[in-house]
Amino acid sequence: MYKKLLLICLSAITIQTVKAQTEKGSQLLGASFSVMTSRSDSKSFDSATGAYGQNYHGKITQYTITPNYSYFIADKLDLGGAIGYLSSHQKYDGEQIYSSEYKERGFNAFVYLRKYFLYDNKVGVRTGPYLSYQNSNITRSYPDVADNISKGNYYAGGVGLDFIYFPVKRLALSAVMGNLNYSRLTYTGSTEGSNSNFNLTFANSLTLSVNYVFGK
Repeated sequence: MYKKLLLICLSAITIQTVKAQTEKGSQLLGASFSVMTSRSDSKSFDSATGAYGQNYHGKITQYTITPNYSYFIADKLDLGGAIGYLSSHQKYDGEQIYSSEYKERGFNAFVYLRKYFLYDNKVGVRTGPYLSYQNSNITRSYPDVADNISKGNYYAGGVGLDFIYFPVKRLALSAVMGNLNYSRLTYTGSTEGSNSNFNLTFANSLTLSVNYVFGK
């Protein structure tokens, strides 16, 4: 078995308009875009015959685009929100019993409050509470059976932590460091059910944000 993974993440490439970077009254307006693709190839091993079976190919493509806006209600404290679109496509080809396809399209929304802790107004972290909601249409397809169509509703609330760095006045770099949240997911339609989770995660890969600032 071997896997090939290609990850392209252009996360939170943002154009912002501000009076000053983190002073009261400043405004941030931008959009984030991320793309992820993954491919895999595997073969099952039959111990009875000592032979490998047919190749099993998998491909996953996901992308999101999310405009966002925030306003500094006090120095180093911003209140903001975002509305985004997401798309996910997963397809697995091989022997008929293993073939399947998964499609998801939907919208999400966020509101957040973030406190900035900076050293020399250049480097530090930002953290604070957030709430999010996602609504999506999901289609699962299998050979010789009708499509399984359902709707998903995802709710989450928690606290996020980002690293942020202003190398020059009009440029900011940031990366997700961790997240603590409670989430609930419900399905209706061909598939029905729900599940709830309490999550504590730390970044295990670099997701870099590049921000260019227009203003005085």
